[in-house]
Amino acid sequence: MIKKKGEKRRIFQNRNYQEFVSHLKPISPIKTVAIWHIAFWHKVRDIIGRNTPCHRINAFVKQNAQRGDVPAILQAVDTYCRDKEWIMHLGQQKAERFSEIVQDCKPKVCLELGTYCGYSAILLGSMLPDDGKIYTVEFDKDFVRAAQELVEYAGMQEKITILQGDAGEVIPTLREKHSVDKFDFVFIDHHKPLYCRELKHIEAGKYVRRGTVVVGDDLGWPGSPEYDAYIQKSPSYQNTFYDTKIDMLGISDVMAKSIYLG
Repeated sequence: MIKKKGEKRRIFQNRNYQEFVSHLKPISPIKTVAIWHIAFWHKVRDIIGRNTPCHRINAFVKQNAQRGDVPAILQAVDTYCRDKEWIMHLGQQKAERFSEIVQDCKPKVCLELGTYCGYSAILLGSMLPDDGKIYTVEFDKDFVRAAQELVEYAGMQEKITILQGDAGEVIPTLREKHSVDKFDFVFIDHHKPLYCRELKHIEAGKYVRRGTVVVGDDLGWPGSPEYDAYIQKSPSYQNTFYDTKIDMLGISDVMAKSIYLG
């Protein structure tokens, strides 16, 4: 991805949690109120429309992008989130950093924790070889249905397998049920307090190999201190932390890339 002129991106290697979040600006009371306002109206729209943001995104995508046109589909999701309502997806700024990491490590077999609307899985799938595979785990059944619809619309159903359930219960079954041996790339982007638990499940199942790249998102906001402490204390990881931003909300964030050293 092309770095925008004048854009500043700080990279922190092997710094502790306090150091790499110390430069982040605290969220103002006004912005906090705005976030709660967004969450409130999300819930109101869900109840009135008897649907979720994921389903509303799918309807918008189908009106503004052709079936199978992955770049247009991703752009439509970004447009919806910018012009209609903010949702929990990578967004354009984070997607650029995410894409750089993926393109650098060139994975083939991937695991994602937290599917939501399917945006990041589709983005990841677009960068994999033809025989690449993504297993993405989502707890919420409604999100699974919506994500499956978007994945099929993007023509990615052969690459992306969506698994419904608690990640802590799904991960130990991957080898037996899906013949997975090792992952080249792992993206953790679900419930923040569970990041560390899930990484330990992945390690216990021996799904990582030397060189496996693990990416954790939202480490600046809302944050996952237990995960941060774990990857930095473990001699098994070489860590790099990247400044990012949550689109629309304008909140500074951090994305971590951890290379498993064996």
